[in-house]
Amino acid sequence: MLTSLREKSWRRALFCALLFGVVFHGAANYWLVATVARLSPFTGLSPTAMLGWGILAFFGALLWQVLFVALFGMLAWALGRRPCSGWQAVALGGVWLLTEWLRSLGTLGYPWALLASTQVAFLPLLQLCAWLGSYGLSALLVTINALLAMAWWERRWVWGLWAMGLLVAAIAFGWWDGKRVRHQIRQAPSLTVAVVQGNFGMSRWRPDVQESQLRLILKEHLRLSELAARRGAKVIVWSETALPWALRVDGRWQWGYSVLRDFVRQRRVVLLVGAGEWQKGRSYNACFVFAPTQRGAEFVGVYRKARLVPFGEYTPWREQLPWLVRWLPQRPDETTPGKSVAPVLIPSPRPFLAAIAICFESLFPFHVRQLLLSDTQTPSLLVIMTNDHWFGNTLAPYHHARAALLRAVESRRAVARCAGTGISLLALPTGQILAWAGWQKRAVLVASLPLMTKPSPYHQVGDGPFVAIALLLVGWGWAQGKGRKGGAERKAQT
Repeated sequence: MLTSLREKSWRRALFCALLFGVVFHGAANYWLVATVARLSPFTGLSPTAMLGWGILAFFGALLWQVLFVALFGMLAWALGRRPCSGWQAVALGGVWLLTEWLRSLGTLGYPWALLASTQVAFLPLLQLCAWLGSYGLSALLVTINALLAMAWWERRWVWGLWAMGLLVAAIAFGWWDGKRVRHQIRQAPSLTVAVVQGNFGMSRWRPDVQESQLRLILKEHLRLSELAARRGAKVIVWSETALPWALRVDGRWQWGYSVLRDFVRQRRVVLLVGAGEWQKGRSYNACFVFAPTQRGAEFVGVYRKARLVPFGEYTPWREQLPWLVRWLPQRPDETTPGKSVAPVLIPSPRPFLAAIAICFESLFPFHVRQLLLSDTQTPSLLVIMTNDHWFGNTLAPYHHARAALLRAVESRRAVARCAGTGISLLALPTGQILAWAGWQKRAVLVASLPLMTKPSPYHQVGDGPFVAIALLLVGWGWAQGKGRKGGAERKAQT
């Protein structure tokens, strides 16, 4: 892309940027068409009609993502018109950081396919997320690419040496930091955690679902949890909406509550259950936490999903644009966002705080950072529960799981990710996967996870300083290039 923007008119540069954005984000979001089409049984529309809506949703999301690529392309084109310099390469990294951060903000924020996610299998570079955040690692990758591009343009291989030097330095630092954190992991207290992948698909949401099927879902999750308890698990995590009904309505527990409480009392385990909740006519996507106590077992807390999928779980701007609600396909229930992002205190087997993110929330670095901020004790475990069966057998479930590894390193917290039909995993604060379950597999994962409390540098400062630095770098790169260009013109005149 950088080469295509070199010394072209702004119109051609814009076209190249748009083309790159269409190919890049089109390949990253192709699954949207089939995902929306699969919702036909739940909307009352025909499969053909929902396929049309799927195509519209795909192009709508694609257009939104491409706008930020176009912004990057125009800024990169403007910087590229100045003489090449090291500041220019760093400024291009800053521009990419700004565009990734901007497309994560607001109601339509959608940080899918961050460039940093390409490094989840290469742990030395991944460690830089703890220092720079995911946006910062993306900026580093763009800077290295920009140096290589300048070496090619100018045939000045010193830029290539700078690129290789920067890459080697980053890898060496990441290797050292990973070794340091692994030592901290060995010193930290640990807890045996399990995730239960029940592998029940979308059919459990159909309006004609039978009560016998719902009983089977609860029975199978309890059977798998029994296996986890026998393997020594003290905390067991179920997936988002593992129970496809409201477990609590206006403070009154519904069917299944007594069975869950009895299981926790008998097995002496903590149980995190994804289910719905109705309160004053509002529907919530929630995680209920049950823990053993001296008196038996108690409900100790609930987390309600706060960041919802626009046009998937709710319709934004309902009051301002009422015609939009009538025009879009109707969903069975409009989900209400939770008001609190506080962690949940788990009293046993040793008291600790668990930060819980549900599905879409795990894509946002700053949201997970907010979950881990506490006025008192710092959360020492990150729990991610999701239901990715809507994606089907595409690349989306795998890429969604990659985000959990980014969040693990950013926060320096162990992660227990439970997905209803995959991909579930247990990972260390270094991003190393201890156990994982594939797509549409019924599985139980058990591993010993460290309970670390020290915040990472990124979680101490957040994105603000890096955004400010990126802005300064862009301005400095522009000024440096302008000064060099003016000096070259005066020298030519002389």
